[in-house]
Amino acid sequence: MSSSCTSPWIDRHELKRLLALTLPLYVGNLLHMGMGVTDTVVAGWKGEVDFAGVAMGFSIAGTVMIATASVLTILSAMISRLRGAGVDGKAGLFLNNGKVLALLLAVFEVVVIYLGSHVFHYITDNHALADMAQQYAFYMLIGVPASLLMRVVMANFEGYGQTRPAMVVSLCGLLCNIPLNYALVFGWGPFPALGGAGCGLATSVVNWCMFLFMLGMMYGSHHHRKRAVQMLALRAADWQLVGRTFRLGLPVGVASLCEMSFFSMVTLIIAPLGELAVSSQQVAINVSGIIFMLPLSLGIAASIRAAYHVGGQRREAFNAMVRTLLTVTYVLVLLLMIATIIWRRDIVGLYTESVEIAELASVLLVYCAVYQMADATQALMGGLLRGCHDTAIITWSNLSSYWLVGLPLAYILIRTDLIVPAMGPAGAWVSFIVSLSLAALILTLRFLHTRRKIFPVV
Repeated sequence: MSSSCTSPWIDRHELKRLLALTLPLYVGNLLHMGMGVTDTVVAGWKGEVDFAGVAMGFSIAGTVMIATASVLTILSAMISRLRGAGVDGKAGLFLNNGKVLALLLAVFEVVVIYLGSHVFHYITDNHALADMAQQYAFYMLIGVPASLLMRVVMANFEGYGQTRPAMVVSLCGLLCNIPLNYALVFGWGPFPALGGAGCGLATSVVNWCMFLFMLGMMYGSHHHRKRAVQMLALRAADWQLVGRTFRLGLPVGVASLCEMSFFSMVTLIIAPLGELAVSSQQVAINVSGIIFMLPLSLGIAASIRAAYHVGGQRREAFNAMVRTLLTVTYVLVLLLMIATIIWRRDIVGLYTESVEIAELASVLLVYCAVYQMADATQALMGGLLRGCHDTAIITWSNLSSYWLVGLPLAYILIRTDLIVPAMGPAGAWVSFIVSLSLAALILTLRFLHTRRKIFPVV
């Protein structure tokens, strides 16, 4: 039974549980995002070609890596659901087969990034820019297996409601990434000067360090050691379980790919407009990503808590968690929206000293702030649906919202006068607002249907 419902909107017990999960996730995600910001800032110090090259390279490599890792996020909800049902003795088996799935996905990911990196010379006439983007993507390949295996280890901790390990590992990763980025971009001692491409190599090295550190934390814990041994064991794969995990996680990965590739394709649409447009867009995307870390973290926490309550058939606690989640998220996101608009010029100043980039990026941040509420809603609904193991709709929602509606609208607004005079990068953000709002509506309606199905009104 839910405790201490002191208001119709906030349940104290669920608030404590959500915050205990969310705060380390939020800090950890910010720190992890900080590595991307570091790449952007250090590359920007090197020069505009390096800055834009990292942006273009990440549009392929980063998109594929994040989307593929998203397939494995379902493991957290699966383990939490086992724990809620009181059968978490099977968690080690799930992790072992999650490891198998991660290695298979790594092979797929390497092939896709390698082939995808060859498109840069076809989308821009600036050969230096295309070469820098391609080199960045090649270096990112080195860290692919580590990023996926780390996701499996992370699922163990998250499934047991422990999100601090990921925060600690992300902090260590950022502290390593900053000096390594500088050394590989500008050259220092034995490190060669690789320009913006050095950011990709730094990220790969840090990914391996983070994976090994987190695995060491799992193995060194009395509570988690048994599952670490089970995960690392060389045993025949349970292909039925691997397939089940893949089927549940694939819609999440495809949905993430639809979303990320949508943003990346928009960057490619903007690319012919020049380095100023690309760089300004990358600044706005980075700021948006930082803001999004809050609803993303709350969505992950919601998936863990939802799976736990569904596993134990705790209807009242589930409803209390949802009310608390929505109330807290919308209040915090509103405050972030206001802060972004007020301090947008100061924020942009942290990224670049270029007056031209700063002026355009400041305008884009106004659009960025406006679309945060819809973005938060779709993140929360996606998290709740993952916790309910209802993931297929997430793919169809993102596919229709981003690719059937958002991408055509983005091209029309950015490059043509068909609806209004060509808006350049600002048109991208109008399309983001429209597509995210549509996705939020679809996922909200689906969640309401799923909740009635799992907990029917009696």
